[in-house]
Parts: sequence; C-alpha cells; structure tokens
Amino acid sequence: MGFHGRVSSVRLVTRGLMLLLAASAMLTAQQPSPPDDLLQELVASIASTAPPGVPVKLQVASTEPSEDASAIEARVSALLGARGLRTTDGASATTVAISCGRNMVERVCVAEIRGDGRVQLATVTRPLTAGAAGARAASLALELRPLLSQPTQVLDAAPAGDRLLVLDVTSVTLMERKDDMWRAVQSRPLTPARAWPRDPRGRVRVEGGRFEVFLPGVVCTGRVDPLEAACSDRRQPWPIGVDNEGLEPGRNYFKTREGATFYNAAPLGAAASDDAIAMRAPCAAGIFVLSVSGGGSGDGLRLSRVADGRLVQAASPLVLPGVLTALWPQPDQTTALVVTHDVAAGRYDAFRTSISCSR
Repeated sequence: MGFHGRVSSVRLVTRGLMLLLAASAMLTAQQPSPPDDLLQELVASIASTAPPGVPVKLQVASTEPSEDASAIEARVSALLGARGLRTTDGASATTVAISCGRNMVERVCVAEIRGDGRVQLATVTRPLTAGAAGARAASLALELRPLLSQPTQVLDAAPAGDRLLVLDVTSVTLMERKDDMWRAVQSRPLTPARAWPRDPRGRVRVEGGRFEVFLPGVVCTGRVDPLEAACSDRRQPWPIGVDNEGLEPGRNYFKTREGATFYNAAPLGAAASDDAIAMRAPCAAGIFVLSVSGGGSGDGLRLSRVADGRLVQAASPLVLPGVLTALWPQPDQTTALVVTHDVAAGRYDAFRTSISCSR
C-alpha cells in the first residue's frame, strides 16, 4: 500500500511494529480525537490491503495526550467489523499498527499492515484549521470490501437474493453466506465450444430466479434454484451500460455498432474512455468515473469527477492487492466488482468497491 496524501511534514519512527508520529511541541491546544472521516479512510485502506478472511490484530498509539488510544482502537475495530474483518489478539492474525497525531498543519493517522509475508503502509491526513474543515464539501474515498478468494479466475459475481452467483473460467457457482464466508452450495460446469481468449472475460446478470451468462461469442441462460445452465454459440450485447454488440469470438474487446473497439467504458459521451466505468456517490451529485491505473507498485483505482468536460481527481488513489483482472459496474452504479490476481499466492480475490462519504 502506498502512502496517500502528503507525508513530507511527518517523520515516522519505527519501534517494533508500532509507528510513532513526531508531534510539534508548539501545538499545545487540546484537540479532539481524530475526525471520523480520517479513520474511515484509513480503515478503507486497511481493508483493501489485509489478506481476505484473516483476523486483524490491532496495536494503536497516539502522540497526543488528549487522544485516547483505546477509543481510537475501539472505533477502528468497529469500522473493520462493518467490513467483515474480525479483530483478535491471536498470534496468527494480520498485525495492523496504527498511530495518530498532528504536525504544524494537519492531523495524521498511519497504519503499518503486516500479513501474508508483506509489510505495507497507509496514511491519511486532514487539515488542522477548523475553517478549512468546515468549508470542505463531502470527503470521498474508495472502499474495497472482500467478497471471496479462490485459485480459479473469477470473471464476475452477482447477488441472487441473499446468495451470490459466481462466474469463473470453469463454471457458474451458487454460494451462500455461512460463518461470515461465502461457501459453494451448487455448481454447474461451463464448456464453451470456442477456446478462451488469452485474457478471458465474462459477465453474469441475475433477474428474479433466472440468470444470463455472457462469454466471448457464447450466451448461457438458466435458473438459480435449482441451479441449471444451457449455453449456445451466439453474440448479443453485454450489460455494461454502453451500447455494444458483445465480445468478438476469441477476443476480449467490444465493438460498437459503428465499428469502434473498446475494452471497458463509462457512458460519458465524448469523455468516455477505455478501462473505466461510471459510478454514483450517495452524498454527491454528478458523474464519477472509476478507472484503472498502473505503476511500479502495481495496479490501482482512480476516482474522478466529471467537471466542465474533463476529469478531476475526487479521492485518493487506491492501490490494489494484485493485478486487476476484472472491473464491472453493478446495475445501480453505486458499487462495482473488482477482481485481482495475487500472482505470488496463486489466487484470485473478488471485492466490492463503492464510494464512501463523510463531512
């Protein structure tokens, strides 16, 4: 996890697993506990980085006498619990060391995440001045909530009532939530007549008790309970929010009726771009675009707002825990499915991402 926000004014000192912030002695006024939106953004980064299904062991410190580290720990634990992450004191957990403090211009919380053989850092900041905080509009952040992990490549997943229908490169599987985990209850193999493209893609759409599966040059239909599926070689438009003629057989790109090719798109007219989807925020008006970014530290997600015909950054970028293999919008556009490939661990991780808001 890379650093988010400004870090040049903060000095980090490592003692074992704890990170301590060097606070300025010039600031002696009593300060409230860290703003809740700061902790929410930090927890969003922790949740996107911690290995799925592994409990979290918290270690919290504060450099401010007015801030209760135990209160910060309780709030972080509650926010993690809301994302399905359990906290524990056990030795076999992912260790998250959190330290909150302030410098001359901003409040800072830093997390060091140790787990799965890796050490990653995340930091979030907020201005100290009350005027700047009061005048600030809703603060937006990308949230990444774990869904499931498996060794077979996940192509898509869709809710089916209180269950989950998962499409991968071998089958379509119905899952139920048990013991805070999705577990397979029924599965049907898929055997497309054509070979998969090198970069396989697929979508699943559930309506009532029936579903459709969209593959390159193939469409499957079936019912959820009992799980049944039948496939045929044909092309039809995919449910991606943009007019298209489906995937080319043996290819992983779409074509419009005019013949233009694209990989993924946000329906923004002239502002549409490949590898992007449109999203809506529950607290902010307008159109947002979630796009993929690559870099030396791996793939990531960028959230932008459409303003005056151009894209303006709307939240801190989110570094993904692996190589992105799928990014699909959900019908209401408030959430999206994200699938990553952890090459070293040999697994595919599926997440739900959404835009969180705080003021």
